[in-house]
Amino acid sequence: MERKTGMTIRIIAPWGQETGFRLAGAQVVNALNEKEFNLRVEQAMEERDVGVLAIPAEMEKWLSEKNVKILKKSVTPLLARYEYPGQWRYLAESADISEWLTYRAIGYHMRIKL
Repeated sequence: MERKTGMTIRIIAPWGQETGFRLAGAQVVNALNEKEFNLRVEQAMEERDVGVLAIPAEMEKWLSEKNVKILKKSVTPLLARYEYPGQWRYLAESADISEWLTYRAIGYHMRIKL
């Protein structure tokens, strides 16, 4: 009997924006247009181990009616939306340097609101 090890987070990102997520060890798939985006969403819904599907907030309008209906009815994956930072900023205080370096290395903060 195969034992389930837990749920994962899958991130959909536009081409060129996935590096920070990959550095953090996240599963990332790319989508360039609406068709690719909906295909990636469908693939995530078919894979039972995807617990959270994170999408760029600006791509949410690309969700097809079919995928919206399925996501509303299903428990997983939970849909999370993220936004890219508008600009990088340097924090001069030494106590904040480690946070700043981590932010730069990983690339993005993401908050899941339930």
